[in-house]
Amino acid sequence: MTLPGELQEDVARRLPGRREESATEPPVPAARPAPRSPRRDLSRQRVVALAKRTAKRAALAVWRRTADADGRLGDLQRRVDDLTGRQVETVVTATQTEANRVNLELLKAEVRALQAELEELGMAFAPATGLAGAGKRFAEQREQVNVVERRIRLLDRTVLELRRSLTAAAGGPAGSRDAAGAGVPAAGRQPHGAGAEPARRDGSAPASASFNYVGFERRFRGDPAEVLRAQSERYTDLLLTGLPPAAPVVDLGCGRGELLEDLQRRGATVLGVDTDGGMVAEAAERGIPVERTDAVSFLRRAAPGSLGAVFSAHVAEHLELEDLLELVSLSASRLRPGGLFVAETPNPESLVVLGNSYVLDPTHVRPLHPSLFSFLCESAGFRDVRLRFFSPAQAYHLPLIAEEDSVPGAGTVNEAFRRLNHVLFGPQEYAVVARTAGEESGGASDGP
Repeated sequence: MTLPGELQEDVARRLPGRREESATEPPVPAARPAPRSPRRDLSRQRVVALAKRTAKRAALAVWRRTADADGRLGDLQRRVDDLTGRQVETVVTATQTEANRVNLELLKAEVRALQAELEELGMAFAPATGLAGAGKRFAEQREQVNVVERRIRLLDRTVLELRRSLTAAAGGPAGSRDAAGAGVPAAGRQPHGAGAEPARRDGSAPASASFNYVGFERRFRGDPAEVLRAQSERYTDLLLTGLPPAAPVVDLGCGRGELLEDLQRRGATVLGVDTDGGMVAEAAERGIPVERTDAVSFLRRAAPGSLGAVFSAHVAEHLELEDLLELVSLSASRLRPGGLFVAETPNPESLVVLGNSYVLDPTHVRPLHPSLFSFLCESAGFRDVRLRFFSPAQAYHLPLIAEEDSVPGAGTVNEAFRRLNHVLFGPQEYAVVARTAGEESGGASDGP
């Protein structure tokens, strides 16, 4: 193969030992390049274009991969930043949580210390119930102070009445005011007070003069305003129905006379009877005519057919059987024809009453079954004897099955629960409501 002239000269110059020979020999003329054909040039252009497109595609692919890598790198960086931020936030949150926990424990300790102090204070006010009963104890103390004030006022009036009596006796005959107007016990009856024995058990005062029945009733029977509201709803309209204006409504054991005050405000003639001097004094201050005596003694003195209605609330259960029989019989004879007798008492048919409120009161003598009380009224000559029941202990009721129709046997279970609720947690109070025979039936009987 023959090399081109230029290449041969270059090679000769580079080979050792050939430099002199090359210098003496004449140069060989260089071969002229063959002429290029148009087809060869076209193929070369295509190759160049193809190479450019390939290079461009490769560059584009590399750019895309680079951009994708940059995107992934940015996403990775964001994840790293987010993770770092979360870690920092977690550390901050954990620190704050620990600080809050410490503060909470300190606050709990302070609250427990305050609670202990309040409990000590509550036990000082109310030894039996603690702080929860402190409010009631304050109310009781206020009520007891009011009772003492009323008794002092009654004592002042008693002393004044005695002075007048002594002055009249020393200077000559003189009349004396009636006990009902003065709030002083009538002659021959010993007052219920400290150191005095009650003449009889009539339900308006405790059997023992040393027992604070007013305070006991205030604590366990309930708020007097609530008791008055319940009595007004139950009996005010009943006592006023068909009552002639001149026929008085007598409340045996009237207490402060709130119910009588409500009746008097609605136009009724009223008269209160109670054995407690403080109650009598407060009722008199309300403008209620009131007599300090026991129920049976009052009815004995009343004229037959002179009363329009006889009412008593939670008195009958305090009476011995003989006293109760006499009270019912006297009421029947002292009421006008068609007169109304209403007596409210605890309902022993509801066992929750016997196990709680009834045995709580040491002055209760015996529970009166509704059928027994109705029988006593019928035996005394009352007509149209009826019973009214109040205040079921619904808070204790066993729940019934809601979807009775869709649950097999639910009706039987619900009926059993209804009976059980009635026996255990039925009405806590009832009232026997009876009327004397009308004038067309011969009038009231001439009982004792």
